[in-house]
Amino acid sequence: MITISQARLKGKISLPPSKSMSIRVLAAIFLAGRDTLLRGAWPKDGTQVCEDVQAAYRVVRSVGSQFVKEDIGPHAVPGREHSRRQLDCGESALALRMFAPILALSSCIYCLRGRTTLITRPVDFVIQGLRELGCWCESLNTLPTLSIIDNLKETGHWEYSDSSLSMSRPILLVQGPLQGGKYKVNAGGSSQFLSGLLMALPLAGEDSILEVEHLASQPYIDLTLNVMESFGVRATHDNYKVFHIPGRQVYRAKKIAIEGDWSGGANFIVGAALFGDLRIGPLWKNSLQSDKAILEAIEKAGASWSWVQGSQLKVYKHDNLHGFTFDAQSCPDLFPPLVALAVHCKGTSYIHGIDRLFHKESNRALALLEEYTKVGANIRLEGNNMVIEGGELPGGAKISARGDNRIAMSLAIAALGARNPIQIEGKHTVAKSFPDFWEALDKVIKPV
Repeated sequence: MITISQARLKGKISLPPSKSMSIRVLAAIFLAGRDTLLRGAWPKDGTQVCEDVQAAYRVVRSVGSQFVKEDIGPHAVPGREHSRRQLDCGESALALRMFAPILALSSCIYCLRGRTTLITRPVDFVIQGLRELGCWCESLNTLPTLSIIDNLKETGHWEYSDSSLSMSRPILLVQGPLQGGKYKVNAGGSSQFLSGLLMALPLAGEDSILEVEHLASQPYIDLTLNVMESFGVRATHDNYKVFHIPGRQVYRAKKIAIEGDWSGGANFIVGAALFGDLRIGPLWKNSLQSDKAILEAIEKAGASWSWVQGSQLKVYKHDNLHGFTFDAQSCPDLFPPLVALAVHCKGTSYIHGIDRLFHKESNRALALLEEYTKVGANIRLEGNNMVIEGGELPGGAKISARGDNRIAMSLAIAALGARNPIQIEGKHTVAKSFPDFWEALDKVIKPV
């Protein structure tokens, strides 16, 4: 539990490395078949690595760097006995959905496990997609199929490589080998599975063509393609509808810098626009992260910003912010900080894309509606839009993060402008994406 009272903000915020980029880079290192240096991925300045990146790192380390050489490389032995590994994805949907097709390159059986909120998040499109690509994929997220894993455990066919597995639950069984070819992929629910396919198929024995329907988050695919290119692997596309991936390519490990996280930074960008001046970084001007769109959103509300010293963003407080309209369909993680912005803007704001919120760590549409209503906000859902009537926020209530890191951060920023203090339950949830959030906030809070 943490209590947030009215305050202004002043100072400098150091952001963690981008979660989205870090996990993709870890996957590329894994597919290169060797270790490399990750400048920025594992900070040496005392900054903690978020739980989702730790989960991806566990997967990579558990499978081992010999994966490419022994399981899918030119010297792989068909039918060779392999250990079956259980891999802990923690609460990371990206690690689960992206590594499933990557691990399916191999004829080994892998069990992908998860904890708490990840257990309830959709994986049907992963199962269907891998089956259509000729792989074996089985859901273990239902009670009847749990007997499969019990049988394998009793016969000694599973190798445990991480003591934390006892805290997780099996979700998917995956086995390949994933072959090249022509396939259709529905990316309407999430682009994470498509990212995994794009990263895996260059190592297939033949070329691949992916026909993609309903792509949900184009910026994340741009980020995936950019990381692939950095490691010497290429894929092209026809307006994101058809992807062409040459097979028999080779990932080449290299040093690579990891940019700061725009998703976590969005909360402080909103906080600075509302309650004070902050310098926030490191951030890249030419970033491919979809949540860079937060700059467009605060401009629509009447705020301004500037770049200083290359990778530092300076955001200025504005006293007359007004209602805005913003489409968050391709950047749903911006919804929570945008609600924090909208409740303090004069007039009505419309945020489009609540259909992307139903299957996050919480049902974010309902979580935002219900928790903000407890502190006096006027919010309603209309079709695919969240409508927020801005103005003064009364506060003076106890509210819950709903087990969702982004809800916790949003509520904290909004509370800085509430008339009465707000108590937030679930402060620990921020460790999933921004472990140092509360420490960073405490350093820049100044009394009113």
